[in-house]
Amino acid sequence: MTSKDAKVSNASSGSAKVNPESKQNAGQNASKSSQEIPWGAIIALAMGMLVYGVAESYGPVIAITGVIPKGFAWLGLSAPFIAAGVGALLAGYMADKLGRRNSFLLVAAMVLIGIIIFLAAPTNVAAIIISFILIGMAAIGLETPVITAIAESVPAKWRGNLEVIVQNFGNLGVALVFIPVLLGLSAFESDAAYVLLFVAPLIALLIGYWTVKESIPWEAATGKAQVEINEAWKAVDKEAESVNVTAGLGFRFLMITILGIAQDVAFVYITYDVGYTYYQYYVASEIPLIGGLTMVVVGILLGIFFVHRISRRTTATISYGLMVLLWALLWGFEAITHSTSGITLLVLMTLLFLPVELTWGSRAMLEPEMFPTKRRGTYVSVVRFFVWVIAGSITGILSYYYTTPFNIEAGVVMAVFIIAFALALMWQYKGFETGKKSLAGFDAKQQS
Repeated sequence: MTSKDAKVSNASSGSAKVNPESKQNAGQNASKSSQEIPWGAIIALAMGMLVYGVAESYGPVIAITGVIPKGFAWLGLSAPFIAAGVGALLAGYMADKLGRRNSFLLVAAMVLIGIIIFLAAPTNVAAIIISFILIGMAAIGLETPVITAIAESVPAKWRGNLEVIVQNFGNLGVALVFIPVLLGLSAFESDAAYVLLFVAPLIALLIGYWTVKESIPWEAATGKAQVEINEAWKAVDKEAESVNVTAGLGFRFLMITILGIAQDVAFVYITYDVGYTYYQYYVASEIPLIGGLTMVVVGILLGIFFVHRISRRTTATISYGLMVLLWALLWGFEAITHSTSGITLLVLMTLLFLPVELTWGSRAMLEPEMFPTKRRGTYVSVVRFFVWVIAGSITGILSYYYTTPFNIEAGVVMAVFIIAFALALMWQYKGFETGKKSLAGFDAKQQS
């Protein structure tokens, strides 16, 4: 994602031999023009994450506003997230096969096509089903090309900041969808969601088409650019120290998957499920709005001020530990008071969004920083497939048995959080640091 003169594929693509001098010049040209952050591309990627937040909230909105009966609300609180796993797999395959730029543009276009199908036949059941399958899969799938593109285009010294801040636009999408719900404008809420789902990917496509350039490391890793992979990473990260990969792929995959499952359970259950199942309606509709705005603020503060002051490993340990602590506080309060409304309950719920966002930020940084370039999209998407399917199944089961006492559900959720905290501790002591380091180390290890 550098300017046009930074392209490293100037030599003939059909040449079997690579001229060492041309490789060196290509690397030098890329290095000179990659020093600035590609802000146009970042804006396009942020619009993609806004789409993600809006689309992710649509199923829960349908449940919370009573569009579907309470007995079937579990579908709105689980099915979209399970389907999201399929979208993640598709997007990850395209990201590695077609490139980060092309996969981002194609997946964003799928959202637009889904909206157009719905608008063309809003009363046709088949059209509605096709529309929301496309929208759900594509909007969630946007995450993979977004985070892989950022990991491979932003210099190491700023990479963590933008991995957190760009994904934070998803939280803004959640908040925007629930403002009309809180005001009682249910019809307007639907219109607002459709407008956002159409306008945001359209902006992303237009800006992305002109500003998003292909990842130089991906081009080098796949042989599409006549430059060595280490030179490609130097073009992005300059003289940043290379990451020292000391943990195996299996452990990395397990760690980031467990952390992701817990984070998604935390986000979906705390934002939507617990309020809908146990609290009064106005509290259930306030929680997503309060949570979305709280996470936006926390995400901005984390992304700007704290990302590079604390190691990735310590961030994970603190955020998942805080999740366990604050969930225990809410669980104890509910066990004693059986409260379904009130300012104390809202304060405790608001506090919970602090670790919800911190765990999201931790995961946003770790996921694309765990895998080699050539398979980064695929590995990230496989992780997200398991995360969405398992987390969606857990929240679906919890919301299906909506008459279950709170203490039982709270215990299940706590068990998920404790397991994730244990994996975060294992990563703290057995893992390695990726913050402000070049990801070239993964490719070097793969080649050795």
